[in-house]
Amino acid sequence: MSQVYVVGGDGTSAPMKRVRCRNEEKELQELLERNLDLLPGDQISPDNPRRWLLIKREMPVPDPGTGMDRWSVDFLLADQDGIPTFVECKRYADTRARREVVGQMIEYAANGHHYWSKELIRDFAEASMAGPDGLAGVLARLGIDSIDDYFEKIQENLRESQIRIVFFLEEAPPELRSIVDFLNRQMERSEVLLVEARQYTSAGIKVVNPVLFGYTEAARQIKRQVNVVSGKARRKWNEGSFFEDAASRLSSTEVARVREFYEACLNMGCHAGWGTGVNTASCNVRLASVSGRSLFSIWSDGRLQFNFGWLDRGEFSKRLLDDVLIAAGFEVPDLEKDSYPIYPKDVWLARKDELQSRLAKLVSAQAESCETLANREA
Repeated sequence: MSQVYVVGGDGTSAPMKRVRCRNEEKELQELLERNLDLLPGDQISPDNPRRWLLIKREMPVPDPGTGMDRWSVDFLLADQDGIPTFVECKRYADTRARREVVGQMIEYAANGHHYWSKELIRDFAEASMAGPDGLAGVLARLGIDSIDDYFEKIQENLRESQIRIVFFLEEAPPELRSIVDFLNRQMERSEVLLVEARQYTSAGIKVVNPVLFGYTEAARQIKRQVNVVSGKARRKWNEGSFFEDAASRLSSTEVARVREFYEACLNMGCHAGWGTGVNTASCNVRLASVSGRSLFSIWSDGRLQFNFGWLDRGEFSKRLLDDVLIAAGFEVPDLEKDSYPIYPKDVWLARKDELQSRLAKLVSAQAESCETLANREA
């Protein structure tokens, strides 16, 4: 069994103590509800990491005979593409984390379109997202253009069995691994995944290490390459198509300002990746020395989104917040509640030059820091 180690200031290491779950509700379900990213979206889809909307915890499942709610799924989530995601949490010691639970989950997923309408799903999501930002704010951070279209996608995906089943456990028994591996190789549209969330503790600090199992590259190749989303396939954008789409949405002056900012980022040494949105293009700007994920995303409708939720809470993230955004006059929400702040075009384009200048200084300082560290190690 692999171990997790703490490395001290003197370079010596000590193993962390493995923690076994005793209370499934508190140690798995509540943990996941507060930290949906423990479902490792980057491991599920490395090229386009999955991000989650909580529709409902304890999603009710009616009895077909009576129509009364009889069972429940631990979580019903959806990702940014409207793929319904069924999550069941189980302790290792719970022997039901075998064939019985697998059968139940497949039955729920196969009949979800009979149980739940898009209106019911939306009502549950609005109740779950009753915080300051509300459902609209959460979906905006996922890059969703139309709330109505999004829930239509979810309903259509349920009908077409374009769904995802996830077993979230502290440790998976071998027989469940075998079942998940078999099912995932047989299914074209649906995904059956297993996430081991092993927990460790040391000096009062708990560490959770989520690892995806059962989604090999071979299994990915079996999956169909289209998403059933209202009859539309995902689109792979590039620089040319991004600015063509932007030109259809923005004024010529706005497009020019967006392009200036984009080219300035490339000149700083950042790299651009391109999204796969059905309706709206996105340019995802990365700095390799900081993170494999994007620092921020530019949308073809003019929005600018900063992705603090994907960054380590280190010096760079702090300076990006303090020395760039706040210093340039941007209002920043509480990042504990909203770690993907979005600024409409009218807000950020008015401060584009100041933002660009401060960002260039931060990127330059980061490059100098990396060079200094490399020289020391050499």
